[in-house]
Amino acid sequence: MPTSPDHSPLETSLHELLDALRRRQEPMDALATTCPVCMLTRRSVERQIRAFFTEFVNDPAARIRFRQSRGFCPRHTPLLAELGDALAVAILYADLTERTRDRWQTESPRRFPFGHKANRRLAPCPACSAEIEAEGRYAQALAAGLERPEVWSSVEAGPELCVAHTEMVLAAAKPSDAIRLRDLEMQRLTLLQSELEELIRKNDYRFRGETWGAERDAWQRALQKLRRPKG
Repeated sequence: MPTSPDHSPLETSLHELLDALRRRQEPMDALATTCPVCMLTRRSVERQIRAFFTEFVNDPAARIRFRQSRGFCPRHTPLLAELGDALAVAILYADLTERTRDRWQTESPRRFPFGHKANRRLAPCPACSAEIEAEGRYAQALAAGLERPEVWSSVEAGPELCVAHTEMVLAAAKPSDAIRLRDLEMQRLTLLQSELEELIRKNDYRFRGETWGAERDAWQRALQKLRRPKG
């Protein structure tokens, strides 16, 4: 039986995005300054890691893929400690330790690759694969939803997208929707730039007595806004 449009993955993702965008209106909400695609992607990765550890840790095919990836990348390894499944981590990494020892005993050290050459020979980090899938899904869902008035009003009033995810949405959206979103985010970038320049000016000894305004945390918002694309 075909999936109902109301319960399609993109529609479900769009409902999650709308919820994240509308939470901007709640006072003192920590999500207010966070790109909703970034936040939802991280949540999706966490869910998939939990599922991996609870459902697939003893699955032979999943174990083979895990060995081929040689574990999680440095950026996602801290998530394992946060999720706190000590037994599952021990099972997987005991196996990975044994495989590493076997590899070292059978391969010449002079043949070991390093840096980018080593990474090209590995299967992707399981969390990176989940992350790429999730952010692509959320970006496509938002791009498809921009033509709806309720989605657009939430985008205008809600937390800003980071630059990397703005560009993903722009690439997937219809031309008219892409232009409208680009213009909105350009206005936000212009404001951010002016606040950064004001922060720089007020750090000049001649103006240090002036009262701080919204520019005080502009440098932190710039770190969130101008995220480098992955890859």
